[in-house]
Amino acid sequence: MLTPLACIFGADNVLTKQEKAQGWVLLFDGKTLNGWDSAATAAPGRGRGAGANAKQGKAPAAQPGAAPQVGSNPRACSTPVGLAAVPAGASHWEVVGGLLVPCGEPTGYLTSKQSYKDFVLQVDFRTGEDTNSGVFIRSPEGVGGYEVQIWKAQPQGYNTGSIVGTAKTDSEFKFIPDQWNHYEITAEGDHMVIVLNGIKTLDVHDSKFPDGRIRLQYQKFPIEFKNIKLKLIH
Repeated sequence: MLTPLACIFGADNVLTKQEKAQGWVLLFDGKTLNGWDSAATAAPGRGRGAGANAKQGKAPAAQPGAAPQVGSNPRACSTPVGLAAVPAGASHWEVVGGLLVPCGEPTGYLTSKQSYKDFVLQVDFRTGEDTNSGVFIRSPEGVGGYEVQIWKAQPQGYNTGSIVGTAKTDSEFKFIPDQWNHYEITAEGDHMVIVLNGIKTLDVHDSKFPDGRIRLQYQKFPIEFKNIKLKLIH
């Protein structure tokens, strides 16, 4: 009798009893966009500036060295959620087969509605060889935060495993194109550790952003996410 793969590796977008006991929570339930928002929100109290772009229907400003906000042959939206109208400047996201995926134009971000300070974040992602994406942590409303890079050749050298604008890796780290990859991102105080597919890419200290939201970047298609889990560090 064959053992289902889900029993060996664990089902997608589900917490095991052990993970629940350890304090892990699911940020993506595999079925809905509950807890997430693609709208570009203005930073409170800042008036004009980067956050003000959202009020005018403009996409948030890009991180240093980012490519133009143009998708790469994006897939057409195929679900009612993906096809639904979004605020000006927001991107379209949907859930297909248990995967969190962007669709259509414009490119943009999907942002958690809740903010987090000290935590361990796990994210599985699958993308193409020439992708441009990233996982942001401690992102304030509007723009900013730490972008953990998913891009093999960022113009300023903040390649995969780096934190854009904060720290570059000492050597080259590559994700596996067209297969599932795993990021584990730890943020505790000013200390951040990035691990890609079990290999540490970065261990740095920085205090620019003490807390904020999780943001998934859709800069170039294809990009898919699943198994987004977080454990608070108390």
